[in-house]
Amino acid sequence: MKDVGGSAGADVLVVGAGPSGLFAAVELARHGVRARVVERARQPHRQTRATALQPATLEILKSAGLLDQVLAASVHVKFARVFDASLDCVSEAGLAGIGCQWEFQCSLPQWRTEQILTDRLTELGGTVDRGVTVTSVTEHDDRVLVDLEDAGGTGRTTEAAWVIGAGGAHSMTRGSMDETLAGATYPGTALAADVQVSCALPRDGSALIGCPVGYVFLAPLPGGRWLTFVGDLTDSEVAAVQAGPADDPVAVVVGRRLPADLIRVDDVGWAGLFRMQRRMVPRLADRRRFLLGDAGHLSSPFGGEGLNSGLHDASNLAWKLALEIGGQARPGLVQSFAAERLVADQHVLQVSDRVHELAAQAVESARTGSRPAPPPAAAAAALMRARCMLDVSYPDSPLTGEWRAGGTPIPGPAPGDRYPGRAGLAGTAHTLLLYGAARDADVSQLRQRWRGLLDIQPGLGPPRQAGLDGDGAVLVRPDGYLGFRAAPAGRAGLSALDAHLASYLVPAGG
Repeated sequence: MKDVGGSAGADVLVVGAGPSGLFAAVELARHGVRARVVERARQPHRQTRATALQPATLEILKSAGLLDQVLAASVHVKFARVFDASLDCVSEAGLAGIGCQWEFQCSLPQWRTEQILTDRLTELGGTVDRGVTVTSVTEHDDRVLVDLEDAGGTGRTTEAAWVIGAGGAHSMTRGSMDETLAGATYPGTALAADVQVSCALPRDGSALIGCPVGYVFLAPLPGGRWLTFVGDLTDSEVAAVQAGPADDPVAVVVGRRLPADLIRVDDVGWAGLFRMQRRMVPRLADRRRFLLGDAGHLSSPFGGEGLNSGLHDASNLAWKLALEIGGQARPGLVQSFAAERLVADQHVLQVSDRVHELAAQAVESARTGSRPAPPPAAAAAALMRARCMLDVSYPDSPLTGEWRAGGTPIPGPAPGDRYPGRAGLAGTAHTLLLYGAARDADVSQLRQRWRGLLDIQPGLGPPRQAGLDGDGAVLVRPDGYLGFRAAPAGRAGLSALDAHLASYLVPAGG
């Protein structure tokens, strides 16, 4: 990237230093690409906002070298509970048995998540240019021209090969693509706040409390604090919150729903009004512009997936863009981002909408005292895995394939699915895992042909974890998804795998 008439710089411009933009820059840096991050806010914010980091997100944070800091800084949430207005627990859903190393969500204020991401970006040699506003984005065949304005009002034009729009719901990049967030807004206005409360609620889970009017939702935060949502605010309550001061109206709206001897608001660190939405753009990219996170999709906070899906967007894009910039990608690799993540983000919105609907039903049940029959165990387990984002898959992607010498379908993950052991893989290359007799196969030609792009090693764990019933090989993409399966992994199977890699990568030596 360069300022027009100035010196050369990064190839990628990231617009927005929220979680999605920062993680995209971190992942690009890990893959050897320096991105320039611009952010219009002059200083980092201290707002709580989105707090839940899902188990599937913890896996990709592990690969990025971020997990230890997140685990140490956060509260680990293992249960989602519903209470009635007397704080009697009427239902409980746990994360045990979801099929992930980390059977909990990490609850962390968004400002702290951004701080951890920024520190990691600094470690990798990156920076954030603050007080810089993007005023226009114009795509050309071989570049993108971006007009910038600094905090002093001085404007300049810069050019980049690629622009990543991670500027939130009011994304300038999205506007430049003539895209809109299509969908709907859920009824009612809610209050979100970071609070200190006196209560007897357990801090190992979230609490959704059905009140005579509306609901109060509480999720534990570090330092003994809580994130709260208070729903179905009246017009007068909305006006009171807007007028401030911040602490008095929060205590009032909570106190109108729950008596102080059950929950008392002692302190308010941050508060804001918001409307819950379910929206998404029809496309997440064009030739040289990409949309991540809230710039491309908005979901109900009850699902706790909005921030997470933005991080997964970044994880999907970064390795592809790095290979493109390095001259190691066929034309279709970068284009696969939009197709894969559109399907995945649509699924996230569907899951989030279902969780929102169930939350509304639970509130009504707790309010009225009715006790509907619990869902079948299998359905409840599937929904919990979906909430934790462990069921995201790209089965129809051109980056997936399979070679099998007959036989019955193999149980376990298939090409396109998340590899369950992905958190145990290191590095930024594709990984080829060999199982059974395949461990003794001659892979020297593959190793030489794909040097620098493919790490070949014995399989980890049982073959079923990789979607095999014995002998075979599986290819794991840099983002931890299964790309190809050869069963068995003889000469024909490995030849098919080689052809699959060549369909989107350029081998060493061209």
